[in-house]
Amino acid sequence: MANENNLILNMPFDEPNGSLIAYDYSQSRADGEVVQSNFVSGRQGNCIEFTGEGYCEIPQNLINLSGSFSLLAWLKSKHFPDGFTGKKIGFFVRWEAMDGYRETWVSLPTDSWGYFAVVKNGLNIYIYLDTQLIQTITLPAQPTGFAFLQDIYSTENGYGYVDEIKVYNIALTQEQIAELLNSVSQLSYSLEGIDFKQWDIYVSESNGILDRPKLKSPLRVDWDDYHGEVIDLQKKRVEAREITLNCFMKANGKMDFVNKLNDFLDIFSKDGTQRLTIDIHPTKPLVYEIYNESGVSISKRWHDELMVGTFSLKLKEPNPVKRVIRHQRISEATKKLTITVTSNRALTIFWGDGTKNEDVYGENVTVNHEYTSEGIYYAIVAGVIEDITNFSTNGIVVWQKI
Repeated sequence: MANENNLILNMPFDEPNGSLIAYDYSQSRADGEVVQSNFVSGRQGNCIEFTGEGYCEIPQNLINLSGSFSLLAWLKSKHFPDGFTGKKIGFFVRWEAMDGYRETWVSLPTDSWGYFAVVKNGLNIYIYLDTQLIQTITLPAQPTGFAFLQDIYSTENGYGYVDEIKVYNIALTQEQIAELLNSVSQLSYSLEGIDFKQWDIYVSESNGILDRPKLKSPLRVDWDDYHGEVIDLQKKRVEAREITLNCFMKANGKMDFVNKLNDFLDIFSKDGTQRLTIDIHPTKPLVYEIYNESGVSISKRWHDELMVGTFSLKLKEPNPVKRVIRHQRISEATKKLTITVTSNRALTIFWGDGTKNEDVYGENVTVNHEYTSEGIYYAIVAGVIEDITNFSTNGIVVWQKI
């Protein structure tokens, strides 16, 4: 698998439609400016749609054209109104000379996704479609630019769909490209950053993860001489979220079983809430600040060798409505996450490293947090999110409301 340290651009294009930013999830944070383009349903989550007028501009110059690099992207053309053009996608590369360019074209069925990879190694450029090598271009000199093209000549910009662009600053092999195509983020559960599997605990079923919590009882008036009741359904509020994880745990004998179980349950004895993370997507996990209220009852049979115990882990999330922000610290220069918010209701910010700020409210209140260790963090802004009137951050808004 390619080293993520070599990933210099990672744009999944999962933003909601209407967003003016396409976030870069790599260490570069080269977020793109979206102009007259849409975010629509893509291969996984959303993708970006170009209609011939708009574009997404990346302000940073990330690719060293004289060095090695690999660009991977899912591309899909769509029906062009004239019915004739828009059936091919081409690759164009140019070098410093009067006639210094080469181009190659491939037919791609309309409304069908193609996984393109362009790999430069030395003066050779290898072009892959769905992991198969379709063209090798040997250049006489270092390139000065390259582009994907379409056989559409009446629009200045692209006409189609783009999803999951990734750029690496190394030349990937065909095997590595195939691994990236076939790698799918596996569903995983972690507690305080520790994968359940480290305790040999597996989740067989989960309940309440995405359910809407129960509505708090609104004000009701029951008039004797009227049918039914008068009920205030303005500004609905919900109760704490209840989550149930049905789990089983494997162990090599009785003592191993006891040690693993105690180590796991001890985490819930710590002060405050604990962070539950469910990875359902490479860049958009579900995160919860939870606590265990009901304890855990284990169903087991003692055995000197392999033991398996089952239990239901019942959790509560006291702040069930939230906004989630992603921040990556890669150096001292990127240690700070900044959130500016306007809200007349108190918010709580859980920074994802075990710390939090409570009672955050007011007009354009700015809160800064510095992370001490390198890594990726997911901050939670919890409270009456729907009453926030202004919000900005130098992080990536992963979930507007969940």
